[in-house]
Amino acid sequence: MRTRKAGLLTAGALAAVLIPLAASPAAAAGASASCSVTGGTGSASWTWVSRTKIDPLKITVKDTKADGFHPAVRLVTYTGSTVKNWPWHHVYGGNGSSETWNTSAEDSRGIKHAGVEVQLYDGDTEVNKAGITVNCYSGGEFNPYF
Repeated sequence: MRTRKAGLLTAGALAAVLIPLAASPAAAAGASASCSVTGGTGSASWTWVSRTKIDPLKITVKDTKADGFHPAVRLVTYTGSTVKNWPWHHVYGGNGSSETWNTSAEDSRGIKHAGVEVQLYDGDTEVNKAGITVNCYSGGEFNPYF
């Protein structure tokens, strides 16, 4: 009988440790976002590591139309009061071309929210053409460490 009580106590103690771990921010740390413009799509998937860091961060952009334009994608983060637009990642090569970057993002001010933006380009110039969608923002995800 003593063995049984000891086993139950051990199981109870183990559950008391494991249940909070399952509900921690790390358990819900994965996030993703995507959006599309006329002729292109962009997406990102990432893992929240802390209040200030995303790692890994996978960013993908794909050209989906033979129109002479190409899409670019970038990460957009918020510190709570400031927007940070990260560098654009372009795909060249025409319809069907895609590129993926494996990277990370860190901001000492904190990253409260992250999403992706996609913009259509003509060479190095942002496209501004009536009748087509040239820019989109994904809406993004909140950092569970905040």
